[in-house]
Amino acid sequence: MKLRSVFMALACAAFSASACAQATLTEDTGFGTNPGQLRMFHYVPADLPAGAPLVVVAHGCMQTAQGIADTSGWTTLADRHKVALVFPQTSKENEPFAGCFRTWLPEHQAREAGEPLSVRQMVERMRKRFKVSASRTYITGMSSGGHLTNVMLATYPDVFAAGAPQSSFPYKCAMAFDQLAPCAKGERDYTARQWGDLARSGHPGYRGPWPKVQIWHGSADPVIQFPGQRQQVLQWTDVHGIDAVADKDDELLGRARSSYDATSGGTVVQTITVQGMGHAVAIDPGTGAQQCGTTGPYAADVDICAAYWIGRFFGVVE
Repeated sequence: MKLRSVFMALACAAFSASACAQATLTEDTGFGTNPGQLRMFHYVPADLPAGAPLVVVAHGCMQTAQGIADTSGWTTLADRHKVALVFPQTSKENEPFAGCFRTWLPEHQAREAGEPLSVRQMVERMRKRFKVSASRTYITGMSSGGHLTNVMLATYPDVFAAGAPQSSFPYKCAMAFDQLAPCAKGERDYTARQWGDLARSGHPGYRGPWPKVQIWHGSADPVIQFPGQRQQVLQWTDVHGIDAVADKDDELLGRARSSYDATSGGTVVQTITVQGMGHAVAIDPGTGAQQCGTTGPYAADVDICAAYWIGRFFGVVE
């Protein structure tokens, strides 16, 4: 842990500073038929205006909704920028190994079924209860939550305007539990068209616009290894009908960024690589405009807060 993080932790403990307080989520149990047997938690800042954006934030294995809310920085951004948040939560009752979302099972990779439908019902609940925007709905998540992000973008491209998988691999890379390991190692050697066809199979016959995608990965991730980032690029650029050659390579606060533009202009796929980071969400604790997040399990203080820059990519953060 960096000295700055230690100092902030000591300061919070000593002074109970409101800037360090962790936001408490609210559970909603009346959101639908819930075929995926998930729990729904939300965070809505005070004075949320009608038509506000909605971001779904999905936790990883061995995490909870409250856990990723505490570390990722999203609740801080929600307060600053008036964004509604939904945190789906699975359990070890659903998936005994590590409480992961079951994104490798066909029944949880399909539109109008399983976990995807449960998350879709959470979105509908938020739209009705808090009058959030029907066109400004987004999703992000880390590891298992990153896989769920890709699942939702593939199965409900008509619901999500953009998504940001972190530490993940492509949709339908794994179709059974024993296929998770080769996917995590990046051993699926598919063409861009093959990856794209898998994504298109999530909503067969769909002809509408596809969500924009920003893909975050640590270069030293030992769990979901770095090739998964490139494989996601192949999948989502093919879905958007463009090649997987970056139109622009630059840096974001010293981190490698590659942008892939639509033929009509505008970035539709982008990667952010955090050099040296392992299996974690990138955070940057502090009170600055671009800072957010708190150190904890699967959250690494690497001087860049992924939630802030994902929010910028979504257009929900200024």
